[in-house]
Amino acid sequence: MTEPLLHPHGHSRRGAGDRSDPTPFPILWEPARIPHSPLLRPGTLRIGTLGPDGTTSMVALGRLGYRLAHLGGPEIEAAPYDSFEELLAAVGSRGGPSYALVPGAAECATRFFWSPRLRLDASFSSPTPEYGIATYRTGLREGILRLATLHETRRLVELLDGAEGGRGGYEIAWVPAESTMHAAQLVTEGRADAAVTNEPGRAAHRLEFQVSRPGVPMVWMVFGPAVLARPGATTP
Repeated sequence: MTEPLLHPHGHSRRGAGDRSDPTPFPILWEPARIPHSPLLRPGTLRIGTLGPDGTTSMVALGRLGYRLAHLGGPEIEAAPYDSFEELLAAVGSRGGPSYALVPGAAECATRFFWSPRLRLDASFSSPTPEYGIATYRTGLREGILRLATLHETRRLVELLDGAEGGRGGYEIAWVPAESTMHAAQLVTEGRADAAVTNEPGRAAHRLEFQVSRPGVPMVWMVFGPAVLARPGATTP
């Protein structure tokens, strides 16, 4: 079931003169969750995802927040985590966020599905920013290349095939990163020669893309508590 079946068109808390929605993607709702989902209630709701600001996950969370507000839902309070494993341990626990936003490409996404504390509430598709291999001033040098990247984005080393001389001129030494933003940070700290990062990471750390590719459509999943309290219900 998608959102047009839930809310009238044009419903928004924005100013009366501005009814535009710059992120008009549809949200696919888990039907059994619709009647009581906090994602459809006004108020404030904490949603956790991979941080810090500038990661592709935080970009997607910003788009989701705008979309939910456009539908009359809550204002989203972002809760950034250093890893999805940390988020999985925190979501739904005391002091943790009530909900988690996880990309389909996350290596541990399956664990969110199988968590006894969580259940899929909604999903949507939204494009990632531009991705590429970025360096700090000096550009790419053949030989040993310390490349900072998430495990999920290692395959983007193939972008080096489009660099001068191709991939064969480099011996890759992988430098593990926790996020695209962290990968870019490792370059500025001198702990890596290049980073697989996104456009916000490149810009925030003043790197330059040596090779890059456009963003891709990504499926994002919103996980909430396995058991939802009905509005107005009292807890025994």
